[in-house]
Amino acid sequence: MNKYLISTLLLLGMAGSAGACNTEYNITLQTFGEGVLVELRSGSPGNSRVVQSRRSNGGAVNFGNLCPGSYFLAIGNDDSVNVTQTRYFEADAIYTGSIVMQRGSGNVSNKSRKSL
Repeated sequence: MNKYLISTLLLLGMAGSAGACNTEYNITLQTFGEGVLVELRSGSPGNSRVVQSRRSNGGAVNFGNLCPGSYFLAIGNDDSVNVTQTRYFEADAIYTGSIVMQRGSGNVSNKSRKSL
């Protein structure tokens, strides 16, 4: 009986945590060319991991099934990438953003992919 109860509770716990990872992040990206690699990273620069990565396609980049937490983007095909500010995502939400890549300074920083 105890084994059945523990198994049931474990499955319910797993189902509850899986259900919370349903946030979406949809980005319109204007950059210098198509096929630019966009990494969605959890954590903060210097202490992060890649959660999902996509290549830009017609300017649209979409990430789904995200759990609540802090995320930022690393954008670029080389070792040197543009990095956005860290943003906290809630559960059950849809976030949208528009990023315009331009030469010179802006609201993104430039970092080595290895340092992320």
